[in-house]
Amino acid sequence: MSDSPQLPAGFNLVKLDSIGSTNEELKQRTLKENAAEGLVVWALEQTAGKGRQKRDWVSKPGNMYCSVLFRPDCAMAEAAQIGFLPVIAAGEALVSLLGNAAPLRYKWPNDLLLNRKKIGGALLEAGVGQNGLAAWVVIGCGLNLQHYPDGTRFPATSVHDEMDTDLAIEAVIEAYLQCLASWYHRWQEDGFEPVRQAWLASAHTFDEPLVIETGSDVVSGPFRDLDENGALVIETDDGPRRISVGDVYFKESDEGA
Repeated sequence: MSDSPQLPAGFNLVKLDSIGSTNEELKQRTLKENAAEGLVVWALEQTAGKGRQKRDWVSKPGNMYCSVLFRPDCAMAEAAQIGFLPVIAAGEALVSLLGNAAPLRYKWPNDLLLNRKKIGGALLEAGVGQNGLAAWVVIGCGLNLQHYPDGTRFPATSVHDEMDTDLAIEAVIEAYLQCLASWYHRWQEDGFEPVRQAWLASAHTFDEPLVIETGSDVVSGPFRDLDENGALVIETDDGPRRISVGDVYFKESDEGA
């Protein structure tokens, strides 16, 4: 494969050797240059990568780091649903390259697991227009192809370590963007339900005991569902509870991300 991945229709690629953060770079191009939907910023290395809740994300050369701009012109609550797309797309992209034997799973809200270890995650950032709707959405995705951070609370790994294979970044980003574009168009046409069903089909096991830190308290109980708005549903002693923000832990290992 060439150094220039084949892009979905309407997508344009900016490739950088090194950048602080692909999300920050794309946000600046969005705000200052009024960038069009479908702009992709891909960096071989990030020097100031960020995950959810502004956590630092180790970004050595050899992994995939990219961000994509969408302009959905929808309510902010609906725009948040787009945050599920990059994880589903990344999972499908890796299956297309590794085969169905790859034990990939999704962990709420935006993590991709391989053998129950984190190999990737996504970060969604959005801006409101004068009409009160989402004027832009930037979704960043990182995949550990060669490297992974040490000492993380939730165990991390890489495709190289788990599958004993080296995937070309160009092949991964091409497959990822094709899957992402397909899911974005499907979300636009059919809403969140197909996304919800795809996520549930490869999510952590039904009834799996979870612990969720919400920032204000800690909630535990077996996994039950993903609701129509993307909230996690667990069973507690007081009945079903919906979680909209939080960090998920697998209870048996007492580890989290």
